[in-house]
Amino acid sequence: MNLFMFNKVVTAAEAAKKISDGAFIGLNGVGGSGIPMELVDAIIDRYKEDGHPKNLSLIHSGGNGGAFALTSPEGLVGTYYGGFAGADPAVMDGDRIPSYSLTQGIATQLYRAQSMDMPYLSKAGLHTYVDPRQQGGAINAKAKEKSIVEVLEIGGEEYLHFKIPPVTVALIRATTADKDGNLVNEEESIKNEIYPLAAAAHNNGGIVIAQVKNLVEFGQIDAADVKVPGMLVDYVVVCSDPVKYHPQGMGMTFQIGATGHARVDADSIPIETWAPKNERLVLARRGALELWPGCISNVGMGAPDGIAYVAASEGLYDMFYSTNELGAVGGVTGGGFFFGGAFNAHAYMDHHLMFDFINGHGLDITFLGAAEIDESGSVNVTRIAGRTNGSGGFVNISSSTHKVVFLATLTAGAKMTVENGALKILQEGKPLKFVPEVEQIAFNGKEAVKKGQEVIYITERAVFKLINGKVTLIEYAEGLDLEKDIIANMKFRPDIASDVKPIPAFCFASGKIGLKEQWERRLSS
Repeated sequence: MNLFMFNKVVTAAEAAKKISDGAFIGLNGVGGSGIPMELVDAIIDRYKEDGHPKNLSLIHSGGNGGAFALTSPEGLVGTYYGGFAGADPAVMDGDRIPSYSLTQGIATQLYRAQSMDMPYLSKAGLHTYVDPRQQGGAINAKAKEKSIVEVLEIGGEEYLHFKIPPVTVALIRATTADKDGNLVNEEESIKNEIYPLAAAAHNNGGIVIAQVKNLVEFGQIDAADVKVPGMLVDYVVVCSDPVKYHPQGMGMTFQIGATGHARVDADSIPIETWAPKNERLVLARRGALELWPGCISNVGMGAPDGIAYVAASEGLYDMFYSTNELGAVGGVTGGGFFFGGAFNAHAYMDHHLMFDFINGHGLDITFLGAAEIDESGSVNVTRIAGRTNGSGGFVNISSSTHKVVFLATLTAGAKMTVENGALKILQEGKPLKFVPEVEQIAFNGKEAVKKGQEVIYITERAVFKLINGKVTLIEYAEGLDLEKDIIANMKFRPDIASDVKPIPAFCFASGKIGLKEQWERRLSS
């Protein structure tokens, strides 16, 4: 019998029936990119019809709407592991199911360790909420009943050892498959961890189900382009409605410039869709001054993605390497709904391989957000007012990068505008950002000092630096009262540098400000 007479092509409903009760599902995708949503919906539909599959375990690496959908029907998912829980109420509210908050890098690399039948060890997460000496990644009381991580010492170095059961079902997505299941992801804006996830499920004795947009005959795919070989794929589902179930990314219309297969004119890149305004533009401009020619940088979600806008709009983007944790290198890093992708990228690394690079201290500088900052320099982005969001790539990136720049407004909920080249505070916010002690540690300031990391905290009113283990004010905006407008809105008193400088006035200017020239002038001074 010819091998290729076996039919791997099934409907989503048929694929859902292949999943047994108690299976451990690994779900591909981050944001709106790479998520096999037709498979997700088919599993939910089957569960609502006949109560199966039930009591699944679920793991995913980053923010994933498919994961949030799967946890909604009570009884479908029995244990949850996620790199970013986001606003998933089933995970964050109460103790319905044991829920664990990992990091994006830990989840992606766990698959590879399982595929090799190896233990998974990580330095990322030490001395943060993932460390068992703190919360051990437990989101709720049910999770605290069973620890999934322990500290091991090897050769005098500490590592976190994660004890997570084997993934037995891989739900992955690619753009094109042939009838043997060889997969190519030519239109995906993120080159997800589809190979290690598929290899983990296959090598653990489980099944691999791939959702694709296109199906071609065997032999019509260039073997050099295959991301997952058909020998690992058990079932292929051809998406019935690509617009609904197979978008390129969250909120994205298809952008060929974000695939890595074509370059587009710079004027066609939709940077205005994530353009920062007022105080966020100030943060981005001041942050961009920390870059230098040829540096390898990373940009996080939220306020930091304004760096990508400033770099593109001011002509800086071709003077350094901009990356994100999802694998894009160079070009114009996407922001807003386009976060995770990149336009005219120089290269794409697979998701898990980018975290190899990050964990190995390959980044020179990163720009990240911050919800709370305490007087020792520690930062919380993961648990606010008792609700756990998770970290995404934050923990891996912030603990491993040589220079870490946090961008955040000084207070929460303030209303501001930038007029006539100056910041104007219309309504003061609440002093909830700079606190004596953060609610949960996602970045450990004391450990950063030990490792010799350079740490800067940029707000719209003042810039701080971690000096001798203390948050120290080094710049503030002209026209503001240091005590009234800044220190009175912090819940601890920072150290004040002896040579405090003004935040450069051009950060508050209107229109294009010639930042490329300002940047070059600052670097040469």
